[in-house]
Amino acid sequence: MDKPVFLVAGASSGMGRATALRLGRQGANVVISSRREDACDAVAEQIIADGGAASARAFDGTDPGSAADLIGWIGDQYGKLDGAFNNLGDTVGEGPLHEMPLDRWHASMAVNLNAVFYLMRAQIPLMLENGGGAIVNNSSTGGLRGTRGLSDYSAAKWGLIGLTKSAAIEYAAGGLRINAIAPGIIETEKFTELEKGLPELFDKLRAETPIGRFGAIDEIAKTACWLLQDAPAYLNGTVIPVDGARTA
Repeated sequence: MDKPVFLVAGASSGMGRATALRLGRQGANVVISSRREDACDAVAEQIIADGGAASARAFDGTDPGSAADLIGWIGDQYGKLDGAFNNLGDTVGEGPLHEMPLDRWHASMAVNLNAVFYLMRAQIPLMLENGGGAIVNNSSTGGLRGTRGLSDYSAAKWGLIGLTKSAAIEYAAGGLRINAIAPGIIETEKFTELEKGLPELFDKLRAETPIGRFGAIDEIAKTACWLLQDAPAYLNGTVIPVDGARTA
C-alpha cells in the first residue's frame, strides 16, 4: 500500500516540526515546508534518519503564486495529497486598535489568514482529484475570544475558523474533512524566550489555566495527527481547543 502523503506547512520549528516528525514516525510520506529552507531540510533529514520518508520544499505563505507552486510540485512528485496541516501564523505587533499602523493590520492578515486561504485554494483541487483528504488549520484560542492588544491577530484567527467551517460545508460531499485546532498557551521555542523576559506574567497565566500548566508541543502534534489520519469522517467543520480548559 502506498504511503499517505501529508504536507506540513510551517514545519521548520515548534508545533509544525513536532507534527511532521510524528507523521514520519507513523509511516507517512511528509512534505516539509516553510520560508526557512535550511530548517526544512533539517527536519526532513531527521525524519529520514529515523527511518521515515520526507522531502523539503521552501515556500512563502504570503505569496499566492508560491503556495500554488508548492502544491503543484507535490502533485508532480507524488500524484496526490492525502492531508495537510496548515500551521501558519504569527503575532506582528501589540497595542490598542486605534493606534495600530495599517501595515501591521495587513501583515497580520497576510500571515494568519490569507496564507492559509492560498494553500487551501491549491490543496483542495488536488485532494478532490484523488477522492478526498483531510485539512487541519492551526487557529488559536485567540480565534475563540477577544485578545487585548492583539485585535488584528484575533480577527485573523476568527476568520480562519470561519474559512475552515465554510470550506468543510462546501467540500464534505467530495470526501474532504476540514477542521481546525485552537491551541492555548503552548511551550514553543518562541514561548520559552518570551517567558524569560516576563516571568511574573507567565506565572499569572499559568495559574489561570485550569489544568495548572501550559501545553506541550507534542500535545498539538498528537491532535493534528489524529485529525489528519484517524478521526471519524463525521467529524468535519469543527474547531477543537487544545488549551487546558482555558476557554471552557
